[in-house]
Amino acid sequence: MNDMGLFRWGKPLNDDGRDYFSTAIFSTRPKGKISEQQALKIPAVKAAVDLISDSIATLPIYLYEEQSDQAISKVKDRRVDLLNDRANDYEIAQTLKKQLVKDYLLHGRAFLYLVSDNFYYLEASKVDEECYTNDGITIAEKRFKYHGVKEIMIPEAQIIMINSGSSGVLASGEDILDTALGLINYQNAIMNNGALPMGILKASSRLTQPAIDRLRTSWEQLYSGSKNSGKTVVLEEGLDFKALSLRPNELQMTEANTLMIAEVARLFNMPESLLNAQANKYNSLEQNNLSFLQYCIAPILTNFESSFNQALLTTQEKQQGYYFRFDTSEIIRTTEKEKVDSVSAAFTKGLISFNEARYQLDKPAIEDDYYLLNLGSVIKDSKTGKLTVPNMGIAQDLKKEEHNGEN
Repeated sequence: MNDMGLFRWGKPLNDDGRDYFSTAIFSTRPKGKISEQQALKIPAVKAAVDLISDSIATLPIYLYEEQSDQAISKVKDRRVDLLNDRANDYEIAQTLKKQLVKDYLLHGRAFLYLVSDNFYYLEASKVDEECYTNDGITIAEKRFKYHGVKEIMIPEAQIIMINSGSSGVLASGEDILDTALGLINYQNAIMNNGALPMGILKASSRLTQPAIDRLRTSWEQLYSGSKNSGKTVVLEEGLDFKALSLRPNELQMTEANTLMIAEVARLFNMPESLLNAQANKYNSLEQNNLSFLQYCIAPILTNFESSFNQALLTTQEKQQGYYFRFDTSEIIRTTEKEKVDSVSAAFTKGLISFNEARYQLDKPAIEDDYYLLNLGSVIKDSKTGKLTVPNMGIAQDLKKEEHNGEN
């Protein structure tokens, strides 16, 4: 089913009194046979969704301004507070972002409702998108219908839709999720009957069907279930029991679980090692987290940033170089030793000052700040071309010498 495959004929009238072309396009999403509640009962899926959503929810997002000299500075703004601290009177921003990411992963879309300078989360499964067109191709207006306590229409200006461009894991990965649920149900059945001695129970004389049913029921009541594990089997005269081996390793349950975890990791485009420690192929935690950031988290962050830029910034602010961006340093930040080594390397190479290095290590600044320079190097001013040799205390202006030489 296409995202825009249903057409309704009529003449919708928008709030401005403009008549659109007589086609209303209902943006629908294919419904997977696995519900959100069922999917989250799969341990690997629950772990993947929680890991991704919690990681993004803890990241602060800031509003930046790019100056004319390419310098970038943070901007204090009410919108930043809503995205990082208190989204509304009853919900913190971290909870809001976690819910948005969950819907983004499972349903392919996430919705924010803007009202009275506050942000509210809307469940993606309860939102219908209705698009109107003038020419039958491009979209002229969008309206959103929310099926909450009551059905309401929400204007486009009050909705931020974060669209992944897909139908979400529930639809695109329904076969994998269905297989995972089947595996879990099968394992549960094995566990529920795991204490039941599996085998063939034979009687020396022919039994009637009612007698067979009573014998089977009595046998299961005595020996089935984990609480009856280890009980001694007592047979009446004329009965013989031949055990059948059905151990988990022979059923390859461990291999099946490992394979399923790998499939779920691929479904969410995340390193398998984050769901299964035995699958770690990286030499350090930093490399593992970097892979998680680059291939799993970064595309989601970019989509969220673009959606916030489009919906929350005015045209003038965009022209002035304003933009939202997540601070991902906490994801890359791993052990204290690795953090100190990376900051020390930046300071040693003169990329940051001593106080800037202390800031990155959450240490207070000292009174005198300075840069570390290599005495054996020559420093050239990028604007004036002036050369400085720290080791010799010599400063030479090449442009001035060239000018004098020409004279």
